[in-house]
Amino acid sequence: MIKVIIFASGIFVFTAARSQSDSLEQLKDTIASATHHSGNKTIKTIIAATGYVAATLVCYRYFDTDIKNFAQSNQNETITDIAKAYEHLGVGASSAIITASTGIAALITKNKRLEKTTILLIGAHLINDFVTTQFKITFQRHRPNTGDPYNTFDWRGGPKTNLSFFSAHTSNIFTTATAFATCFKKTKWVPVLAYSAAGLVGICRIYNNEHWASDVLAGAACGFASVKAMNGIYKLLSKRFSFLPEVNAGHYGITASYCIKS
Repeated sequence: MIKVIIFASGIFVFTAARSQSDSLEQLKDTIASATHHSGNKTIKTIIAATGYVAATLVCYRYFDTDIKNFAQSNQNETITDIAKAYEHLGVGASSAIITASTGIAALITKNKRLEKTTILLIGAHLINDFVTTQFKITFQRHRPNTGDPYNTFDWRGGPKTNLSFFSAHTSNIFTTATAFATCFKKTKWVPVLAYSAAGLVGICRIYNNEHWASDVLAGAACGFASVKAMNGIYKLLSKRFSFLPEVNAGHYGITASYCIKS
């Protein structure tokens, strides 16, 4: 009987050790796969970002003036009126209205994706506003409507009257568009509609002679990157915090609750 017990115990220990070994191997494979996937994603992101920066620089050096001249030589009174009205989607007031409306809708419907969209909008607009302002006062690029060449800058010590680089209208609207595209990416028409609407604001700014094409490209990148940065912060903090958008008397913000794990 003792031999049977010893034999059975041996089998149990061997099986447990084998199971643990298999589990460890599976864990290693999972980590390796995740690391490989993460590494590939990082490499693709770096390549895409590098390509976009290069394209913006090429546009600045070789195409800004030609695009400006083309837009100004094809002016139409009706289109101009429409463009001037449509570009208001990129002003700060429009961003605030869209953010507040999304927050109210999230509170009413209890829709988690709308809640996350509101949080991304609030945080990303704060990031975008700071970065855009710093770029504007650092470069102090002359707008195309001044008649000055595309490469005229006053730099940081300038009078802060020429703030063309980069387009705040475009960065604002792309912040909004990317927030919705990120949270509703499985609804295929949402990213298409959001980015199309945002891109049209940038085109309007060029058509109205308020910005060079490279200003618009850089602004779009800033808005996009601001949301991706905020989304990364949200994922990191949501492991310990729960967030809820808050809209009250025309003001909006985020209520955060800290989760204590026992």
